[in-house]
Amino acid sequence: MIRVWDEPAWVLHARNYGETSQIVELLTAHEGRIGLLARGTRRSPKAPRLEPFTPWSVSWSGGEGRLPTLRNAERAGPPARLQGHALWAGFHLHDLMLRLTERFEPLASLHARYTGALSALEQGIPPAQVVCRFERDLLAELGYGLNLREEAGSREPIHPAAHYEFDPGSGARRLPEGVSGIEGRVLLDLAQGSWGDEASLLASRRLLERVYAFHGRGQNPGVRPWMESLLLFARRHGA
Repeated sequence: MIRVWDEPAWVLHARNYGETSQIVELLTAHEGRIGLLARGTRRSPKAPRLEPFTPWSVSWSGGEGRLPTLRNAERAGPPARLQGHALWAGFHLHDLMLRLTERFEPLASLHARYTGALSALEQGIPPAQVVCRFERDLLAELGYGLNLREEAGSREPIHPAAHYEFDPGSGARRLPEGVSGIEGRVLLDLAQGSWGDEASLLASRRLLERVYAFHGRGQNPGVRPWMESLLLFARRHGA
């Protein structure tokens, strides 16, 4: 019998199960993403409402080969105050983790990275930037971290004004003068997680899309228009 007590967690998704229960997907600090059976949570008025964007401390138990059972859940702090496109971005992060990670896959820093992303959204950091940075970090958690500061093979530093071909499997290779490719500044902006203009941010997002597809972790086709919508919102509101 497996028993875990007082584990920090975030709720990613919950769906109804039977007449009174739920199956809850959580991102935990030490066990990665997990699925739990929350018995009776739809029937008892005393049962906690397992809301997303709220830090929780959870306990569960279960045997091999079956879904563990939630034993206790307590709020560990106030919910993140997300509105508008920041809220939209938060749900997109949930969707990424639900589609691209496996249950009980030990991803050491993902809980902390997600916590940081929520904090950035709450602080008013442009949602498009938060999403792009998280997607870059999720690749690293999945074992596909990108070398965005050096050329593949030669290990020469990336030059902001040069153009590069970027192979998702091996990295960046400088192109001859006059041949267009990905600007070095785009690679450096993505490495730093900070963008000075929309063109660089969109180019970074498209590069990430290629890398996810290369590793068989293809993104939803609707992500790119959604990203452009975030950029348009930021431009209109000065974010």
